[in-house]
Amino acid sequence: MKSPTHSFYRYLEAAYDHFNKALFNGRLPTCLLTVQREKNVMGYFSANRWTDPQGTVVHEIAVNPAYFARHNLLEVMQTIVHEMVHNWQHCFGKPSRNGYHNKEWAEKMDLIGLIPSSTGRPGGRRTGQKVSDYPRPGGAFERAARAFIRQSKGLPWVDRIAALSPSCQQREKDVAWDEDLADLETDARVEEEQLAALLHCPISELFQDLVPSEQLQLAARKKVKSRYTCPHCRTNVWGKPGLKLVCGECGDAYGEHEAVLRISDLS
Repeated sequence: MKSPTHSFYRYLEAAYDHFNKALFNGRLPTCLLTVQREKNVMGYFSANRWTDPQGTVVHEIAVNPAYFARHNLLEVMQTIVHEMVHNWQHCFGKPSRNGYHNKEWAEKMDLIGLIPSSTGRPGGRRTGQKVSDYPRPGGAFERAARAFIRQSKGLPWVDRIAALSPSCQQREKDVAWDEDLADLETDARVEEEQLAALLHCPISELFQDLVPSEQLQLAARKKVKSRYTCPHCRTNVWGKPGLKLVCGECGDAYGEHEAVLRISDLS
């Protein structure tokens, strides 16, 4: 069996390289891709985060594997590209304060086919501290996503203990997976339908051994403390879940980490 570490990170790297070429003309610099579990965060961009012994500095793009299984492949790709736009703005534009989505960022998102929205749906605010997005039908991002799925298929690995959040639960209600598409004969039109179905299918439908939601909810009730991290200073504090904390050093809001459940917690 191939190394799961290699195949998982190679998939993320292949996605970054593909979208860099398709949407940014290959102009974005190499960055270091990581997986981080932070509550209510699908991903983030951190400039000049990593260095090597020679003093080379690179940016970081992190994605949250805990949310993968409750979303679909298109949303995972949206997360990566969303953070790539932050990368683009840091290198070629004028970013605002840490984590703020300004007008320049929103215009670049629009240009590549991702419509900025605070709700992730039409009608939301285009700028602000917390801004999501949704794909423009037939836009550059959607076309690039289909091209990537055509050559790379789906995620090779997924976290069995998938995080629960209102947005994840809503997504499960909104997205319908047409199982009949998997049985259709392959031609150009049907292939496009299958690609679309794969992109919009909840990732949980593609894996057989995920831990049931009910079991996760029961185990989560046993967790009495959460870890909070300042995204700028990287200082940590612990407290009860749901606290709204602000860093006294830089003024940024602390991010709450998703509780890391172990398999032994589920018994």
